[in-house]
Amino acid sequence: MPFGPTFGKKLLTKEDDARIVEAIGRAEQGSRGEVRVHLERKCTREDPLDRAREVFDMLDMYETEEQTGVLLYVSLEPRVCCVFAGQGIHGAAKPGFWDGVIDRVASGFGGGEAARGLLEALDEIGKLLREACPGEDVHGNELPNTITTS
Repeated sequence: MPFGPTFGKKLLTKEDDARIVEAIGRAEQGSRGEVRVHLERKCTREDPLDRAREVFDMLDMYETEEQTGVLLYVSLEPRVCCVFAGQGIHGAAKPGFWDGVIDRVASGFGGGEAARGLLEALDEIGKLLREACPGEDVHGNELPNTITTS
């Protein structure tokens, strides 16, 4: 889904980065899910979902024990966002759920508040993870809680 123009010289501050990393951890709490955020200057595929699938693989998100990885992918050129989820989580979402997550990101970016949009999207993803794969993460934190970029 396209979103509004980027703003300023810097997309996220160090404080924003820290808040987003904390939000990734909160999204994973109480579930067996793993979440990553990937920001990219330019999408290298015609279909951003194809690129998100590549990034999902590149970040070894298929390697989670229960296939419960969720990638929130954002490209600045073109201005698009999509979510790619592993087999253990994708089908658990109700129709329109992923569009709602993307709308949160688009609203934040479009309003000049990229961090807010990402934080709200991560909150929604966390709710789904706690519904779809609740419980103690017996496999531990399988993926680092970081924002990746390319």
